[in-house]
Order: sequence, then C-alpha cells, then structure tokens
Amino acid sequence: MKTTSKNKSFTSTLRVLLLSALIFFGAISQATAQKLTYNPKKTDNGLIFGSLTFPKEKARFNGYYMLISYKSTDPKLVRKYSKEVHFIPAQITRMRHKGDLDGGLTYLFAVEKPEGEYVITNIRLFSNSGFQVLQKTSNINGFSIPFNVNKGEIKYIGNILFNEYAENGEAVVSYQNNFEKDLAGIRIEEPYVFWDAAKNDDTIKLSFEKAL
Repeated sequence: MKTTSKNKSFTSTLRVLLLSALIFFGAISQATAQKLTYNPKKTDNGLIFGSLTFPKEKARFNGYYMLISYKSTDPKLVRKYSKEVHFIPAQITRMRHKGDLDGGLTYLFAVEKPEGEYVITNIRLFSNSGFQVLQKTSNINGFSIPFNVNKGEIKYIGNILFNEYAENGEAVVSYQNNFEKDLAGIRIEEPYVFWDAAKNDDTIKLSFEKAL
C-alpha cells in the first residue's frame, strides 16, 4: 500500500512538472514566433492591428484570449474566419504583464484576415493552478467593437483597456484611439509589414449589449 501511495504521489508531481514545462515553452514560442509579413499590393486579405492594455503590472490570470468574430449567417464561415488572439503574461517566478508598451502593460497585436465584417465581443480568461481539476475558464462579454476588413488595407482598430481589477460600478472594458503611439510601437515589433499604408479608422466605437 505504501508503494502505491508513493507511485501516485510521484505521478502527480510529474504531471505538474510537465504541465509547467508546457506553459513555459508555450510562452517562449509566443515570444519567438516568426515575424509577420504583409504587403497590401500582393494579397487578397486585409491586416488589422491594435492593442490591449491592463491597469497594473500584476496579472490576475495565466492567459487572456480576445475573440475576433467573423460576422456571417453561415456557422462554418464563422468558425473558419474567427480567431482568438492570445496574450500570455510572465509567470515563471511571478505573475506579471510583459507587453510591448507602457512598461509591459500594453500588448500590441496584428492579424491578417480575409475581407468582411468582424466584431470583438469576448475576452476569455484562463486560470491554471498546476492541477487540471482546478483549472478555470471564464468570459468577459456583453461588449461589442465592430469593424470591417478590406482587401489590401492595413487598419487600426484601437486600444482596448481591460480592467481586470474592476470593482462594483467600474468599467471592465473601455476603448480609446492611440493610433500614433501603437503604430510607432508595432513598427518595431513587426518590421516586415509595409506600415506606411496603415490607416486610422476613428469611426470604430465600443458599445455595450448589457452592463459589465
């Protein structure tokens, strides 16, 4: 009986170590991913870019997944063209945001998409305690940021502020236009994109379907 108990304990410890390693190398692969290339004159797709900003250096969650939904009455097309953009904070020694601007508080993103209508409606939050049974996923929704993607166009879709420490009465999601600042930052992060063609769409607005 003692041997069985020790084996179970060893197996559990090994699983935790393997899971931690996967998270670690997953974070590395995000940071060292191949740089984006995009030439608006040589594609049928469009490129969107923007940023996600947090209020504090300390991250509350292990992963943040912002959903960019394709708008269509065809469920197959929605699944095909919708995409989650991943934001992963540092978490080896302590949980902290490691974005591209504002001392790590702001993460830049750029995504190439087929032309059409899209909307950002959800941020999925992932919490990992090291044990699969205790992993949790929750969603922040009830908001809408719609925009169009056009062929051969580079469009700025704004800066989304996500207050993960919001208390009663405080907005969880808000929105602002930081075109010049975000463009200057993403030129450095993604140098193989023809950023001179980038356009600022100041008609994009945040609306709420219900109180957050």
